[in-house]
Amino acid sequence: MPRQEEILVLYGSQTGNSEQAAIDLAEKAPAKLSNDEVTVTARHMQLDDFLEIERAKWSRLVVIITSSYGVGQAPLGCYKFRAMCDEIGKRKLSGMLDGVSYAMCGLGDSKYTTFFQNPSAINASLLTAGAWRAGLLGKADASGEGDDEQGKVIQRWVDTHWSKLARVLAEDPPEPEKLQNAQKKTLEICEEIFDDFAPAKKGFGGALAIVVPVVLAVVAGAFFSGSLDFLLNPEEEQS
Repeated sequence: MPRQEEILVLYGSQTGNSEQAAIDLAEKAPAKLSNDEVTVTARHMQLDDFLEIERAKWSRLVVIITSSYGVGQAPLGCYKFRAMCDEIGKRKLSGMLDGVSYAMCGLGDSKYTTFFQNPSAINASLLTAGAWRAGLLGKADASGEGDDEQGKVIQRWVDTHWSKLARVLAEDPPEPEKLQNAQKKTLEICEEIFDDFAPAKKGFGGALAIVVPVVLAVVAGAFFSGSLDFLLNPEEEQS
């Protein structure tokens, strides 16, 4: 029976080009990468959603497609992921992503002096953290012409990387503890540097923490609107 493998295609996109490339790759991946030994599924999502919604649950193989925006900043959907990567580089946290493999294609516009700065920063941090990159770092220039037109460069990068992605998936999977540690370390960084990144509370206590303030707010609102006067003055309500 074929082994089941899921890859995540993560993107940050300001104008939609990176997003579309990620969608196209994720849709083609199952047919391109599945064989008698492995059945592949793929999902695409924003890089920040990977941290906040997916809770940084690393798969053994991720594909990242992202651009730069402004003066080398992260585009939409990539702000927190870039900040997390900058923190990895600042602390030189080697080994935290041991067991994770990735392929990456960056987009940008060489008209700007900060061309490719965001993809370069993310790539450097992932390597520092111990992740292994499959293939070359793609570099698609919005100002490219002819064979170097951005869409053609992206397509060539995708076409040449199917075999590289397949080789990663053909290898024995990393020990589950490695990916669990990668998730744990990633979440620890996010919880430290983002005020709104506290882990969701679970169980009865967590439910009370949500329900009680809501109930109090409803009661207070009803009190000030006069809806609860019959409780405070029952005779008036009955007369």
